[in-house]
Amino acid sequence: MSLAPSKCALCGVEASLKCAGCKRVVYCSPEHQKKHWKRQHKNECAKPYEIVQHSENAKLARNEEVGRFFLATEAIPKDTILFTESPMVIGPKWNLDEYEQRSAIVPCVGCFTDCQLGVYRCDRCNWPVCKPDCPGLVNANLHAIECPILRFGGGPKPRDDPEAVFDYYRYDAMLVLKCLALQIHNRPLFDQMMQLESHYEARKGSQYYRDADDRTVQYLLKNFLAPLKKQEEIQGKTVLPVADAKTLHKICGILEVNAMVIPLTNGREICGLYPIGCMLEHCCMPNCFYTFDCTKGMKLTFKAGRDIQKGEHLSTTYTHALWGTQQRRDHLKTNKYFSCSCARCADPTELGTYLSALRCLGVDGVGCSGYQLPIDSLNDASDWKCNQCPVQIEADQVNFLLAKIGEEMDDAIEQKTSIKQKEDMIAKLLTFLHPNHYHIFALKHSLIQMYGHLKGYQTPQLSDRDLADKIGTCRELMKIIDTLDPHSFRLSLYAAVVLYEQHTALLEVTERKLKAGVSKEDAAVRKNYNEVLHCLMRAKQVLANEMGTQQGIRLLEEIKRATEKAEGIIV
Repeated sequence: MSLAPSKCALCGVEASLKCAGCKRVVYCSPEHQKKHWKRQHKNECAKPYEIVQHSENAKLARNEEVGRFFLATEAIPKDTILFTESPMVIGPKWNLDEYEQRSAIVPCVGCFTDCQLGVYRCDRCNWPVCKPDCPGLVNANLHAIECPILRFGGGPKPRDDPEAVFDYYRYDAMLVLKCLALQIHNRPLFDQMMQLESHYEARKGSQYYRDADDRTVQYLLKNFLAPLKKQEEIQGKTVLPVADAKTLHKICGILEVNAMVIPLTNGREICGLYPIGCMLEHCCMPNCFYTFDCTKGMKLTFKAGRDIQKGEHLSTTYTHALWGTQQRRDHLKTNKYFSCSCARCADPTELGTYLSALRCLGVDGVGCSGYQLPIDSLNDASDWKCNQCPVQIEADQVNFLLAKIGEEMDDAIEQKTSIKQKEDMIAKLLTFLHPNHYHIFALKHSLIQMYGHLKGYQTPQLSDRDLADKIGTCRELMKIIDTLDPHSFRLSLYAAVVLYEQHTALLEVTERKLKAGVSKEDAAVRKNYNEVLHCLMRAKQVLANEMGTQQGIRLLEEIKRATEKAEGIIV
């Protein structure tokens, strides 16, 4: 049994007024109960789960690093809506890549649509906008939050070089400023946000802390907060009660640990803070997923991704399903400050996919058909051992090899390599990696989209052998995807692309047979055609939760057109 709550869910003081619905939270007054209901509890009350503190039930808290977690109090069917939630704050990504920091195409501060630097500006703060009358400029939840503070910035001078312009318009600092400005517009919300985990002490001295100090904290202090403070002193009026470097660093930590990436329909990504959504624990094989509604203020909806049994923890994932175990665990330790020990991480084979496995090179030039796997995949310093022979290799050797391969992969992506270059790279990597390795998966997923679309490689131009290879590769990739995402709610876009490309090759094979005089009733023709329809039907199904993304919308349109074409070939 969980211990009875004794502190007000809103303000934290001793309280005894219980929620009549769930009887799981208490309040110090009816007023605080009403406020907490509107802000948070309406999404939690009388739900098929409860929020449990780690210390409340040690038997239920399987992972000692989990603090609060959601526990299913009854069986939850697949696709059940668990809760919906509006963001505390949304804004441009806080962790822009270097090329994004130097882009002349930037998100409008009012609505986040793409706009060109130097064309239109907010007439109050002079930051770039898509059009002078963008509705987001006066929206209390969008640009109106930070605009009064941005007005204190001097801005780039007309004759400044491009670097000075990029240096002034730092969009990756905007979300931190929005969070800070919440105390002007909604102090209780600001206080609630500051209660989110920031790992401030753990971050101090880290590279992330130093980068944040240089890129965000000092930039905001120098350009906006120092001028605002000076004006406060002149007028004898306090606008921002808290605006010091430590608070800014805490906000940076809160965003690093809790912010969620929101894909917009225009292809751009922004970030948001969701106080309930960030509470779900991580698992590399989660049972829940979430979507965003761009038409309703980026409202977050969490759903059950599969049938969930009573007593299970509700989980989501903070990493990419197609990363290897070492990548996932490194990301979680570096950015989320915990180590994952889920079933997938604990299994050296990653559920039989061998997504991280290395090819064993044997001894003294004598080949081996086995693969190297970590002896203990939950130990970062673990040696690796072949599953067929006694050969072992040290962790440092594995890390060195993967670092070198990672550099080559980054170069290949940056240089937009050709089909021949990608095929040569796969052939080279197969000397060291399992055919299912995540690096090879990425190359193969790229290749199946190049074959059939690039000049000289259009589907009708492909040889029968090329078509057969493409179909075989698609089937291999889908086998991996189905293992890592058996309920199709995390790798939907990857799966839809593979299924679409598989159908194009199968349809071309079918059409060639028909042109060669093979009957429509031929067993091979019917088998191929049925597989075509199956691929298209399944691709359509897995895209159901991707309608908030530009890629998902476009791909679904392609699939609908392809289905009409396929149905017209064999009646």
